[in-house]
Amino acid sequence: MTTKSATLGQQLWESSTIGLGLVNAKRQLVEVNEAFCTIYGYSRQELLQQPLEKLAPNHFRDQARLSYQNYINGDADQGLRFIQRKDGSQQYVRLSVENLITETAEPAQLITVVALPAPANKSATPSEISTTWSKVFLFECDSTGRCTKSNAAAQNQLGIRPQQLIRQPVAIYSGHIQRTLPLAELLSERTSWENAEWQLDPEGNQPHWMLANTQVTDTNTTVVCMVSINSQKRLEATLTQNLHKLRGTNQNLEQFLYGATHDLKAPLASLLGLIDIFRHEEDPEQQALYLQLMEKSIHRLNEFIHEIVDYSKSANQGLRREAIDFRSLVNDVFDSLGYTTSATQIEKIIDIHQPQPFYSDAHCLKVVLSNLISNAYKYSSAHRRPGEIRVSVFVSDQEATLQVRDNGLGIAKEHLSKIFEMFYRASVQQNGSGLGLYLVKETIDKMKGKIDVDSALGEGTSFTVRIPSVSAPPPEQMSLKL
Repeated sequence: MTTKSATLGQQLWESSTIGLGLVNAKRQLVEVNEAFCTIYGYSRQELLQQPLEKLAPNHFRDQARLSYQNYINGDADQGLRFIQRKDGSQQYVRLSVENLITETAEPAQLITVVALPAPANKSATPSEISTTWSKVFLFECDSTGRCTKSNAAAQNQLGIRPQQLIRQPVAIYSGHIQRTLPLAELLSERTSWENAEWQLDPEGNQPHWMLANTQVTDTNTTVVCMVSINSQKRLEATLTQNLHKLRGTNQNLEQFLYGATHDLKAPLASLLGLIDIFRHEEDPEQQALYLQLMEKSIHRLNEFIHEIVDYSKSANQGLRREAIDFRSLVNDVFDSLGYTTSATQIEKIIDIHQPQPFYSDAHCLKVVLSNLISNAYKYSSAHRRPGEIRVSVFVSDQEATLQVRDNGLGIAKEHLSKIFEMFYRASVQQNGSGLGLYLVKETIDKMKGKIDVDSALGEGTSFTVRIPSVSAPPPEQMSLKL
């Protein structure tokens, strides 16, 4: 049953021109009246069960502006301060917090807030500087650059203390031009700064990025409010780096789609044409020739599809760590390329020196070796028989060196700098996709390795690949996998 006093209390709560908010032990707003909502600019539904932090500014720039305004015009002793409303505007209020015990014996707090007209700027600043945000640095200095007051954050984290000259170096930027000078000298040159980005101690171990605002008081001192924006700068650098990567990826994707479309259509068109001719051909010898050409087109198409699959796996999968048996790996690659027309006419020489275990990604290594050996077959010289492909592997503690050498057609000097570009073809004598060496380079880069090429036209080509061993993960990571 609701008593008259309870009803009266509810009417007073709802009709009061003073903003009233009830906060539980979890710092959640459990009740607010209409005046409270009007002052902060939120609806009742937006505030109920929300953490008290919802009423504080989220953005570091708003925190800095609010902290600066409260330092200049607030009065913490009397509860006078600026708050930020939902729409970003500031409201001057008298705010107080009172501890309560509810009917259920749970602790709570009653917030009372009264909207007031904005005050005129004070002629004197407070004798003490305080702020509830650890990343807001407030201090005041005289015309000589000597600190007269500073808050705890400025003292403890930046070493800016009263009665000391502010010698901390600060870097300011104009475009890409950096200028570094002592903070006291900067403030003596220019006393008014608004949302300036400074970097304190730029040459130190822990430089601080700051958003700075300054103002000269009636007593000819300069009030400085700085907010740490280190995390924002790190995010900005990461976003910029990712943007450059994304632009490069988009450019590669466009190039890939253009080249892939052409290289998929060419063998299909050839195959369809041969089928149409085959239908009208009655000579068995000509039919056999057309079937041979069809098979060649199918092999070409199949090879290109395998390259696309390898490209996709290389781009989207991380490196695995597994023991590598190079002799077995090289033999598997040669066996997989045994269908190649020139395979029976070329001598393969395998020279493996693996005195110790080596750990890397077997799939990535197979992609590299398959493309290099396939190219050696593809660009062998018909005038030099027997042809030769020599694969050498030398394993040390830190890396493996792979060399694939042939005595084939070779590559002209003017093409060497471009052979790792997507869809670049250095020879028109064979129908290569132009994707293989690009895939080789991308895979080696992923493995943090290096590749060098030495070639002479008409003499042959040698590719030398250096791949570092993949180190074991730390013990804690290994235990998580187990």
